[in-house]
Amino acid sequence: MKKIHIYIILSMLIAGLFSCADNEDFSSVHEMTADEIAEIARQDSILQAQKEKINADLVLEYSVEITTSKSLYDGAPATVEIDKIAELFGISEEEVLAGINGESGAPEIKGFAIEGTTHADAGSITNTNAPWGHWWDANGDLSEWGENAMVFAEFDTETSVFNVGQYPGHLTDGQTIKIIECLKYNEQRVAVVITINVAAPGQLSATVVSTQDLAINIIPKSSYDPDSLQFNLTQALIDLGVSSMDEVGFVGVNEDGSYNQEIVTGNGFWYDMNGFVGEYGDNASVYSDYGDFSADKISLGQYPGHLTAGQTFVIKYGLLANSKIVMLNVTVNVIAYEDPETAPAGDPEDVVMDVELGKAYSDDYASIQYDVKEILRNAFKKTTYQIYQAIISGDLKLYEGSVGDTDPVYTSDVPGYWIKADGTTGEWAEGLIYLSIGHNETELYLYGGNHPDNAVSGDTVSTKLIAAYNGVTVTLNITYNVE
Repeated sequence: MKKIHIYIILSMLIAGLFSCADNEDFSSVHEMTADEIAEIARQDSILQAQKEKINADLVLEYSVEITTSKSLYDGAPATVEIDKIAELFGISEEEVLAGINGESGAPEIKGFAIEGTTHADAGSITNTNAPWGHWWDANGDLSEWGENAMVFAEFDTETSVFNVGQYPGHLTDGQTIKIIECLKYNEQRVAVVITINVAAPGQLSATVVSTQDLAINIIPKSSYDPDSLQFNLTQALIDLGVSSMDEVGFVGVNEDGSYNQEIVTGNGFWYDMNGFVGEYGDNASVYSDYGDFSADKISLGQYPGHLTAGQTFVIKYGLLANSKIVMLNVTVNVIAYEDPETAPAGDPEDVVMDVELGKAYSDDYASIQYDVKEILRNAFKKTTYQIYQAIISGDLKLYEGSVGDTDPVYTSDVPGYWIKADGTTGEWAEGLIYLSIGHNETELYLYGGNHPDNAVSGDTVSTKLIAAYNGVTVTLNITYNVE
């Protein structure tokens, strides 16, 4: 019995010795060899590459730079190489575009997105207003318009351009978002990868590659109607490295010299009296725009009544593409109007006449015109331009019913009124028709139309408008028929 106990004790001592040795070995820190570190890095890179791999037979990559905006959905265009897509699909470019549009009889082209985080297929061909395009979140994953949306891409089949825009107020300076828009035809897949680089206003990382010095003479106006100004379109496109203005964005210059991309006039900006980008309002001078005229012309309009002859200032209107800017330096000269007319001879005289207007009912405020230019010229013994200026200044006053002792209060386009069923003036909500005197440097005309909600076919309204100027009056006894 004692022998057995001795064997047991010896066995326990031996096991304890071996276990101590084991504990000592495993408690030490293992230092990885260079080969082991390299192997782990290799495996990580394989996993990352598998994650980033885009499942497509053709990958087209583009980049755009957009400026953050708190109020606008604006961004920048990315022109897609449709010819390469057509070549892969084995069909014509026209067939590709027709397929994207979903036209009857066109090839069945399917659109979708690839998620940025997983690179998995997602979505249908669109969740925007375009036939192909999507909203995206900050990770480059598919999103919907709303709280998580950051950017969108909408494909224009007329121009083969992806218009990349933003959800106002969601982007931050320095942010980069990569999105992957895709098409599939039969078993062939195309991925359009667009890297969107976000910059704060005034921090646009683009270089002015050329300038064009232009000048325009404009006269003070009472309307927003623009004048056109030609620039060297061919040279601008060459300098920007693009083939058409469809690929071009627009920039203005702030007072501190920074760039402004927050367009507010379609494709342009309002400028202050010193020629810097400003706001619509009391200090506004002119605005720039593009698209009103031919491809080689920009538009310059003005804030009515703000400019006076003798003013001169320079505005900067930049054309932007591929991180390059062609800057149009435009010298604006405000000149006096040269009146081509001579005022009628004789003394001013009162005039009374009957006017009948008639137009079919419409629901869009459409108007009919009646020329009163010669009537007013001969009565007031003034030129068209002088009468036009008198309307702007308020020296010509238009009354309804009778001439009052106080200035008239207009309720429609100045000078003009909304007219109620009984022929007296009223507000928009009460009126059946509206009547005003249209005016510019060369035209004077009475115009009017019906209220879409208050008037019906068969209504007839009679009223009296009296234009008082230069010591006399022109009385128009008007009958308006809603046909």
